[in-house]
Amino acid sequence: MNGVKTLTPERIAEIKAFKNTDFSDCPVLTEEELKKMRPKHPEYFKPVKKAVQIRLDADVLAWFKAYGKGYQSRINAALRELMLQTIERHE
Repeated sequence: MNGVKTLTPERIAEIKAFKNTDFSDCPVLTEEELKKMRPKHPEYFKPVKKAVQIRLDADVLAWFKAYGKGYQSRINAALRELMLQTIERHE
């Protein structure tokens, strides 16, 4: 299932029932720190997929395909990493 973990109804109920309200040991984040926050757990983040047609250099495609099935996911992961690095540099 592409590494995506789903929450069971039981786990969701457990999370909703959690009543700890003592946050005294939590650091206070500034507005700037909050703006920089990005999802870091891809197993819980499932973006919407969109089919596109793209032209890649043959050697680049061959390199991704050399590792077997899942080359499209590896290409997407490489592009996502570049995107996140670019976002971090420009904030």
